[in-house]
Amino acid sequence: MDLSKSEGQQAEIVQLIAQHQSRLRGFIRSLMVRAEDVDDLLQEVNIVLWEKADQFEPGTSFWAWASQVARFKVLNQMRKYGRERFVFDDEFLAELADVAEDRFSEIDQRRCALDHCLRQLPTTQRRLLDLRYFESRSIAEVATSTERPVGSIKQTLYRIRAALRDCIEKQLSQPQSI
Repeated sequence: MDLSKSEGQQAEIVQLIAQHQSRLRGFIRSLMVRAEDVDDLLQEVNIVLWEKADQFEPGTSFWAWASQVARFKVLNQMRKYGRERFVFDDEFLAELADVAEDRFSEIDQRRCALDHCLRQLPTTQRRLLDLRYFESRSIAEVATSTERPVGSIKQTLYRIRAALRDCIEKQLSQPQSI
């Protein structure tokens, strides 16, 4: 990276790289034959992203740029596997990468819709979700901590999940509102 870039520009690229780590890892994993190579390849992608940060155009899609870097790194790794028996050809790998990118885009849209819908929940409902899913408490533990019957907690969580599902589907049918 051009060291003449401001600290703000450097901080922005670091933030973007960090923000996209799990998505990049998933993308690479979806294309790799050997799961044990994923973390090493992710590190190589991160190095390229940092070294070529001056080529990234602010205001454009960081994901589009980063996924292309990852795609090329995977292709290079697959070429290294060339002497082995089971290797995908470049055309198939490109098709697989396109499908993976589409799926990750769908996941991002659903995650954004879920975040929107969670913000719409009343505090008491959000607290029940937090206890059950983010703190990984059992239904019985949630019931005890809220001083409510187990059946009531089960029914309330069922209704919250149904409302979230409906809200997500509504948000996805109106992508401009997300």
